[in-house]
Amino acid sequence: MTPQLRNALIVVAALAVAFGGGTAWQFAQARQARQALDTARQEMAVIRGERALDQLEATLALATVAAQFGNFERGRQLASDFFDLLQEQAGTAPETARSGLNEILTRRDGIITVLSRGQPESGFELASLLMSLQNALGRERTLSALQPPDPTEPARE
Repeated sequence: MTPQLRNALIVVAALAVAFGGGTAWQFAQARQARQALDTARQEMAVIRGERALDQLEATLALATVAAQFGNFERGRQLASDFFDLLQEQAGTAPETARSGLNEILTRRDGIITVLSRGQPESGFELASLLMSLQNALGRERTLSALQPPDPTEPARE
């Protein structure tokens, strides 16, 4: 082998090693970026799900407030929006919440009817439904928080 051929083979081998190293480095960077993107997409899906559940809770809370202040038509509209959203989200909700959410869906007609009739107890019905929703979502609260304070009890300071 002549020195010129040997030098040419060394240069070709060095170029192949450099090209291979650069390609491997780029492949590793691309794989790492793809994993970061997949993680971000999964986190976004979780956040979107939580946001949808928060929107459900807020819509029902607004319906409750409207009904408690005597604005039954607005309460009915918001309750209808709530049930529409709930129907969309019930299938994608966490497994632990699905049975509770499906039970809430069964109360739709009764709630809408009470609101459309303008019955004063509709506010309490919606508040009860809100507590059921929060319990189904693992955000447990009790109805005692909604009860007016007992006038015979001394005020807390």
